Amino acid sequence: MTANRSAHFSLSLLAAALATIGAGPLQAQSVPAKTDKVIVTASPFADQDELQAVQPGVVVGKDALIRDRAASLGDTLTTQAGIQSSSFGPGASRPVIRGLDGPRIKTAENGVGTMDVGTISPDHAVTAEVLGARQIEILRGPATLLYGSGAIGGLVNVVTDRIPQSHTDGLRLLTEARLSNAERTRDFGAQLRSSAGPIAFTGEFSDRRTSDYETANDGKLANSATATRNASFGASYILNNGFVGIGLNRFQSVYGIPSPDAASIDMKRDRVELLGELNDMIGLERIRFSAANNNYQHAELESTGAVGTVFRNKSSSARFDLQTRPMAGWRTVIGADFEQGKFSAVGEETIVPQTDTKSQALFAVTERQLGPGRVEIGARIENVKHTPGVDTALPGRIFSLGNGSIAYQYVLTPTSAITASFNHAERAPAIEELYSKGAHIATLTFDLGNAQLAKERSQNFDLSYKLQSNAWSVRASVYRNTVKNFIYGASVDANGDGVADRVNIKGEIAPDAELLKREFKNVNARLTGAELSLAYAPTQGLGFTSMADTVRGTITNVDGGNLPRISPSRIGGKLTWRGGSDGSWYADGGATHVFKQDRVAAFETATPGYTRIDASVRYRWAYAANKSADIYLLGKNLSNRDMRVHTSFLKDFAPLPGRSVFVGVTATY
Repeated sequence: MTANRSAHFSLSLLAAALATIGAGPLQAQSVPAKTDKVIVTASPFADQDELQAVQPGVVVGKDALIRDRAASLGDTLTTQAGIQSSSFGPGASRPVIRGLDGPRIKTAENGVGTMDVGTISPDHAVTAEVLGARQIEILRGPATLLYGSGAIGGLVNVVTDRIPQSHTDGLRLLTEARLSNAERTRDFGAQLRSSAGPIAFTGEFSDRRTSDYETANDGKLANSATATRNASFGASYILNNGFVGIGLNRFQSVYGIPSPDAASIDMKRDRVELLGELNDMIGLERIRFSAANNNYQHAELESTGAVGTVFRNKSSSARFDLQTRPMAGWRTVIGADFEQGKFSAVGEETIVPQTDTKSQALFAVTERQLGPGRVEIGARIENVKHTPGVDTALPGRIFSLGNGSIAYQYVLTPTSAITASFNHAERAPAIEELYSKGAHIATLTFDLGNAQLAKERSQNFDLSYKLQSNAWSVRASVYRNTVKNFIYGASVDANGDGVADRVNIKGEIAPDAELLKREFKNVNARLTGAELSLAYAPTQGLGFTSMADTVRGTITNVDGGNLPRISPSRIGGKLTWRGGSDGSWYADGGATHVFKQDRVAAFETATPGYTRIDASVRYRWAYAANKSADIYLLGKNLSNRDMRVHTSFLKDFAPLPGRSVFVGVTATY
């Protein structure tokens, strides 16, 4: 099936689903199950759940994380509509949201940026550990009002209990362990929570290791092993109207890059966080504040074990927001956001110079009831400054950014709503887009930045439908994102032979050279797409879930063409079953079809489609009051398909794992 037909098929499915919902057969009153309210902590307003949030998004809960968890953040989230992965090996895969990735997708922990160097190159991992996450919040489309220009394509916020926000009923211990065959996974994690007087404590530790994994057709994938260790401690002073807490964290990871040069990365990050929330203070409904200091370092190791390049990023961030009480019907959040970082790289692959970056921003969001719905209006002004080291001849750049949004949510019923939103968002070029120059062996590219790049200007329109009622859950969106001065690394053909230039490490065209030459440039672009997720999950008996998404990315300049590495269309579904007392037994089985991607950029190759079959079974043993253990078995890619990821630089070298079987247990004491 061609990409044209696959996109049409996904859009037709979305339209049919919306028509069915509008006709009324989804009568939640006939379903006895009750869905708990899930709070989106990344939303501007207090106690706002998924249905109330105007930003298209989803919260991935603990049960889903146990089922879908992978070694990286990107691979963990690929089952969510509109989310795919850069798939740069198990250790370094970032989320791709609606066809956008890299510096357009912000990753955060508890609302504060991870402040690693993951956006500089796809072989750099995101320093957010999924194993201890309570939930992961995904905001699709521009989240720039609260989180800055790095979130022009979306936000992924990993929510943890590293800093406790409430007391624990006695001493609580949560543990998890998992093993698998194809990846030889050995996961273990534990969290201990307790309180002493007004102080609440949390300690966490996790250790995850995988070996070179088995592929469907090519045996073991060399240099795909990972080893990650995460440890943290947090303490909070719990008040009647909020909390103030501090957390310490060390994240370490050693992982291979499954590319021809067989490099690996040895990474560590130390992080200190401050987090607080006070309610009903000095005439305000809520005060939130957070701060973090990051000390990040990784060494890129050659196949011999020798250190090639050492990357460092010392960063700090602070933000606060104040939520007013309603005035003339308007409820308002105002805040400020500050971030600074010192990036450096020393060694053979120093293609981005030492650069200091500072950003400051002010933002405001206000909402009120208007007729049968609710209107929300927001604005943000931001200043971003890049200053290269004095030993370079590169110019510093200062960007003034303005962002605005307006949305109207029409409440159909107490459990469903339609939201129309418009966002104007601006993004400053990242330092790798401005200042790169040299051979990047991990991606097999020779990258040339452009210090004169203009800022991106995005106009995003989104129409979405949400239903959250008892056992039913529906999320559907259609969107168009028009971007002026879109920045991307374009392949070049300097010698005019009709083939993308391949150069050596000096950037010279040469026989048998393997590096693809890329130049960062501004173009005008448009991304149009749709996504759907639908679930019926009763407390007993049969249910189902389904998902579909599609996106088209094109260059709208005179020469036209497609944007590179755009996510292919997908459709999937599975049957679920719950049985036993209190749903103690759970099972599911289903398939996801990824369509062939043949809408490719200049000099880019098409990627074949595939169908992936997965299944799981779980038993929950409640052995005492408020104490239980989940024993589960997961099967992934049970048909053992060769699966290549179009969004990946490594699609020709690194297919996804073949048939994998996981066995695990989570327990609460």
